[in-house]
Amino acid sequence: MDGYPIALIIHLFCAIIFIGYVFSDVMVYPVIKQVLDEETQAKVKETISNRARKIFPLSVLFLVLSGGFMFSKYINSEDGFANTNLQIILLIKVFLALIIVSGIVYSLSRRLLKKKPNPLMAHFHNLVLILGTIIIILAKLMFVF
Repeated sequence: MDGYPIALIIHLFCAIIFIGYVFSDVMVYPVIKQVLDEETQAKVKETISNRARKIFPLSVLFLVLSGGFMFSKYINSEDGFANTNLQIILLIKVFLALIIVSGIVYSLSRRLLKKKPNPLMAHFHNLVLILGTIIIILAKLMFVF
């Protein structure tokens, strides 16, 4: 066994954690704001965010590492870099993932430096949800074309 199935399982679990959290932040939290008073809503979000901060960085790290491992199976010096539709779609996925990872690194660095992020980062999870959905669709299309 070459490790690919294990990397795939790790990758899928980490993607579920990652996209699940972003989905809840974009789709669920706004509904909570409409139903709960401001103080209770802040406690709920803080409680969930505290747990997510413990899980989220590791899931992103393992998502990137397992993705890189799987990437090397399809794009390398023997198989080429953009010779097939699968490789082209994979390169598009990697580009979109790099946008997400760069936003995460920026956000974490601003937090560590205790500086305010760019105001556009308030909408970053919306972008991540859109790009993540596109990445998921491309992952399914990779083996169709």
